[in-house]
Amino acid sequence: MKTILLAFHLIAVATGTGMSIANYVNIRIAATEKGDRQASLVYLRRVLARFADVIIAAIFLTGIGLYYSLPPEIEPNSWFYALMVSATILLLCHIAARLTANRMAATGDNSLYNRMEMLVSGVWQIGRAHV
Repeated sequence: MKTILLAFHLIAVATGTGMSIANYVNIRIAATEKGDRQASLVYLRRVLARFADVIIAAIFLTGIGLYYSLPPEIEPNSWFYALMVSATILLLCHIAARLTANRMAATGDNSLYNRMEMLVSGVWQIGRAHV
């Protein structure tokens, strides 16, 4: 059971990292585009964001499952706590990126692309460090 959970956890982390890289590239390209091209890239980003919500939930659920599958005699060490801090930062960056994207969609404020780029980059870097 633990091996299956670990496999799903690592697949979720790898998928989340790949999606973050795709979103990062999308944001860099969309910032320079106008009109329909920019609108289609924004639509793609919103679709990927919905998938990212599921992937982030899978990362946390499988991680919690892995924690509770540890034998009682094994106590978490400092690496575990560092991993929890990085997972929390990943979640905060994801939430902030989603809120910023919603604000951009509601107001049409394209000046927020730099903030989106920073937040998506944070998700990508934290996800990469998680593996």
